[in-house]
Order: sequence, then structure tokens, then C-alpha cells
Amino acid sequence: MIEAITLTKKFSEFIAVDRLSFQVNPGEIYGLLGPNGSGKSTTMRMLLGLLKPTDGTARINGFDVQENTVEAKRFMGFVPEEAVLPDRLTGWEYINYVGDIWRVPRGSERDEEIDELLTLLDIKDASDDLIETYSKGMSRKIGIVAALIHTPKILILDEVQAGIDPRGAATIKEILIGLRDRGTTILMSTHVLEIAERMCDRIGIINEGKMIAEGTMTELRLKAKGQQSLEDIFLNLTGGPDMQRIAAFLGEDS
Repeated sequence: MIEAITLTKKFSEFIAVDRLSFQVNPGEIYGLLGPNGSGKSTTMRMLLGLLKPTDGTARINGFDVQENTVEAKRFMGFVPEEAVLPDRLTGWEYINYVGDIWRVPRGSERDEEIDELLTLLDIKDASDDLIETYSKGMSRKIGIVAALIHTPKILILDEVQAGIDPRGAATIKEILIGLRDRGTTILMSTHVLEIAERMCDRIGIINEGKMIAEGTMTELRLKAKGQQSLEDIFLNLTGGPDMQRIAAFLGEDS
């Protein structure tokens, strides 16, 4: 289980996350949505123990992330929005390096699992190439394999499908749903609202660091006065485009 309990983060006078509370239950995909700058990545960094909260508590499987950092991190796999990978390693070398860090036993079983994931994500042919030659999408796929190598009980994914080709994105979706069905707890952020609508069991929408709506799609539709699509609900709650300014801009160009 993932728990955020009145999480708050201030940078000088700016409040990036403001008393944010939610939980992700075992065997659930929870989508954390919000406009750019709403506090999603800051929240994830606090849950991961990469950023110390100004106030509040982050718990992973019952462990306080600040007080029991090592114990909490044993359960987690993480795919950041912008992965920084070692350029001078091949994809295969990097994944095995991560496997060694997690003390996953070396041998044929580990090799077969890596090989299967590389094949599923259509990156096996490039796994012996240096990471410096990879595209953004290829690097993201290698990061996903590395995050799964120790079979984590909890996955935190920040824009996991950004830069991924449609086939790869569909494969990742099916992998995550399969992991969810096997009991993995998944917290993910995405700007692709269609993905969130199709994949997530529950969704939390944050704006200016605060939770403004949370629930299943059915519950969100009720809160948003019956609007059907997640895009309409999201724009209704966070503020849609300024149509007058858009019309003025287009008129000036015509």
C-alpha cells in the first residue's frame, strides 16, 4: 500500500504540495493527474524518499519513508519521467547492474526474465548497443525493464508512456494491468487522459498542490455533473482553455 498523509512541500514561500492525502491499495492502479506544475512529480519524489516533506508522512507498505527509508524502498520500483542512464553501458549491462544492486540471483532464470521483457518491449535487438545510442523511447523501455527486474510489490511511474511508440505503449499497458491483477500496487502519472481512463481503478486530480477530486470514473462523473470523458472532467475541474484568447489569436492571424 502507498499512503500520503497530509504531505506538504514548500520551496521557500512557494507551496508545491499542500496537505495532500490519498492512498493506493494493493492490486490497484491509481492515476495521479494534474496540470503541469500541479505537484505530481514532487509528490512522487516524497513517496520515494528522494525529497523530504516539509510536513506530513509518506508510507510504503506501512513503513514511514523518512524513518525507515531502506525498508520502504525494498518494495519499490520506479520509472522517472526523465531517466538518467549510464551512457557507456549497454542496455543488457545496465539491467544486470540493477539486478545485482537488488541482489536478484544471477543465472538462467534472471536472464530469461530479462530476455522476455526485452522481447515484449521490442528492444532486444538493441540491448547490446550502448545506451548513448538510444532514443528517448528506447531509454524509457530499458528503464522499465530495470524497474521490474526485482519483481517489486509497488511501482511508481512518472509519465511512463511518454515518448513510447503506440505498440510499446499498448504493451506497457497490458504488462501493468497484468501486474495489477497479480497484486502489484501501481501509482502512475500521465498527461494522456485516455490512458488513465482505460487503465486506472481510481484517479486523483490535483491542482496547485491540492487534491480537488478523487474516485473511480463513475464517482468522478457524478462530481463533474455527469460529464462522460475524463478529458471533460479534468478540464471542468482544473480550468479549460481560454477560448476568447484563442479566437483572438486566430483572428489576428487570419
